[in-house]
Amino acid sequence: MLPCDTVFDLSKFDIFSSLPEKMIEKFKPYVFSRTYKKNQYLFMEGDPRDKIFFLIEGYVMFEIGNEQGSMLYLDFVKHDQMFPLAGVFTDKYYQHTAIAVTDIKVYFIQAHVLEDLAKSNPKLLMNIINRLSGIISLHQKRVQKIVIPNAQDRVLHSLQFLMEDLGEKDGTEIVIPCPLTASKISRISGTTRETVSLLMNQLKKENIISVCAKKIRIHKPEYFEAAF
Repeated sequence: MLPCDTVFDLSKFDIFSSLPEKMIEKFKPYVFSRTYKKNQYLFMEGDPRDKIFFLIEGYVMFEIGNEQGSMLYLDFVKHDQMFPLAGVFTDKYYQHTAIAVTDIKVYFIQAHVLEDLAKSNPKLLMNIINRLSGIISLHQKRVQKIVIPNAQDRVLHSLQFLMEDLGEKDGTEIVIPCPLTASKISRISGTTRETVSLLMNQLKKENIISVCAKKIRIHKPEYFEAAF
C-alpha cells in the first residue's frame, strides 16, 4: 500500500514538478513502493528494462563492467532523482547494474506505462527530455575534465563533480552524505586507489576536506573552483 504522501513525494522529481497535483494523482494506480537494504541489487546490466525508479531516500550506484570483470563506468544517484533514464523509449534491457549504496526507499512504475503516459502528455514528455539534456550536458563536462593526463587533476575534478552532484550545504561547507571509498573515487577518476589516498591525505592536512564514516566534508569548496 502506498503512503498518503505519495503525490507530494513524486512532485519533488523534475519530471513531475511542473505538473498539477490532479495530474500526478493519475499516476498513483501504477506506482509501487519498495525498500532495499545496503548492497542489494535493484537490477543488473542486461536485465529486461521493465521498471523506472524514483529514489525517495538514500543513494544508488551505477556500474558497467566488461567481460574481464574490469569496471568501465561508475556513477551515483541521490534522493529525488529518477533512474535509469538511459534507453528510455528505446532500450529493452538495462545498460547498467544498480546497487543500493545505503538503505534506500524507492517508488517504481512499469517502464512501458510511464513511456505510454509520456507519449500522450506533452508536458511530461518535455520534462523527461529536459532531464535527459541536463544529464548529457553534465556527462559531457565530466568526460572533458577527466580525460586529462594528470592523475591528481583527474581526482580533483572527480571530487568537484561529486561535490556539485551529491553535496549538500552545511553553512559555508559542503557535505557529501553518500559513503565514498578511495576505491570508488579511483574508478570514477580512472586512477589508482593509492593516487586517490595520497591526494586526499594531502587535502586533509591542508584542512580542505575531512572524512568521517566514508562521508566527505569539504571545508573549503572554493578551493576546487580556484584550482581549475
